Amino acid sequence: MARQHSPLQQIKEARQIAKDFNLFLSEKKIGDRTDYLLFRITGGGHVFIGKRSSPAGIRQFVAQVANCR
Repeated sequence: MARQHSPLQQIKEARQIAKDFNLFLSEKKIGDRTDYLLFRITGGGHVFIGKRSSPAGIRQFVAQVANCR
């Protein structure tokens, strides 16, 4: 069975992958829920790519967008 990383570790990994691939994450708190938003950094500003509501989901999404594992 594969070892699960803590939610904090998954966010840290997502942020590092994003940084390496000219992306960045933002957190948006809505009540007691947190949405994680992914943006691409461009010369003309920031382009919204998508969002996920879990640390595991955003980590997987960032890796997918960055085309890495």
